Order: sequence, then C-alpha cells, then structure tokens
Amino acid sequence: MIRKLKGIIIEKEENAIVLDVKGIGFEVLVPYPKKFELGSEYELYIFEDIKENEINLFGFQNKDELTFFKLITDKISGIGPKKALDIFCFLTLNEIKEAIKNGDYSTFLKVKGLGEKTAKRIVLEIGGELKKLEETKDEILDTVAQSLISLGFDKNKVKEVVQSLDKTKPLEEMIKEGIKKLSNEKH
Repeated sequence: MIRKLKGIIIEKEENAIVLDVKGIGFEVLVPYPKKFELGSEYELYIFEDIKENEINLFGFQNKDELTFFKLITDKISGIGPKKALDIFCFLTLNEIKEAIKNGDYSTFLKVKGLGEKTAKRIVLEIGGELKKLEETKDEILDTVAQSLISLGFDKNKVKEVVQSLDKTKPLEEMIKEGIKKLSNEKH
C-alpha cells in the first residue's frame, strides 16, 4: 500500500497532478490541482483505490483531509472515492466539518451529482464520527500541553504555543515543535 508520496510536480491536469518521485511519475487525483506549482516539491498523503482494471491514487496535503476522505468513502454507501473527491473540490475540510456540526446538509448540495438524501446521510452518519475525531484531537493536544509543562515550560506560554502547532502532525512531532517554539521564546 502506498501511504505517502514526496516528489516534484511535473504536470497538472484538470483533476490530477503528476508527481515525480525519484524518476517515477505517479498520477495523483487531487482537489484543486491548480493550487499546486509546477516544479515544486510536495508531500501527499495517499488513498489507493484498487479496482479490477485500474488503480487510482488520491492525494491530500494533510492527514486530516485523508482521514475525513476515508471516513466519507467508508461510512456513506453510494459515495466512492471519485465522488468524495468532488466534495473536497467544492468544499474545504473546514466547510465540510462546519456543515456537519451545524446539521446543514444544503452545503453538500453544491456538489454536482450529490442529492438531498445523500447529503442528509453525510451530515447524520459522519456527525458522530466527527465528534469522536475531535475528542481524540483534544486529548492529544492536552497530552502535548502536559508534556511541555512537565518539562518546565510556563503553563500560560504552553497554552499559547499549543494552539499554534500543526495539529496534523503526530504527537511526538507536535511536542518537538512545541519545545522548539518555547525554547526560541526564552532567548
């Protein structure tokens, strides 16, 4: 299974990019291919969709997007990876989360080919999963804060720094980033 690719964008298509990874060009379906710059290096989290006659790679710039993409494809019958990608082309991850939190299924009706029934199912079925994900994220941030405080950093500064951390990174990396930021403040 391919989980992550890091390479240089050598082509952009309507709904995909070609990522050169050490001489091998991977076609990766992405939301908003126009935001990628030719010749620039990117690291993408990958979802593999393997069918009898084809293999499609779907790429996301952060783990949260990939997690949410998989949640939609796994939980909502009738929505495959290509339709889920359409959702990400029309809505940002924050817009998707806000619509689900607010019970606003009409936001999903902007996506071509997505009917009212499916939009309502997304809001209902993903709502509980979203709460679980956010509770887990809060627990991780609490662990990061407690770790930094136990290392002797000021509690108030720790709270401030924890809010500025890249929440898509693993726990250990967030702690390292927090130490670095807090250490720089002392000087």
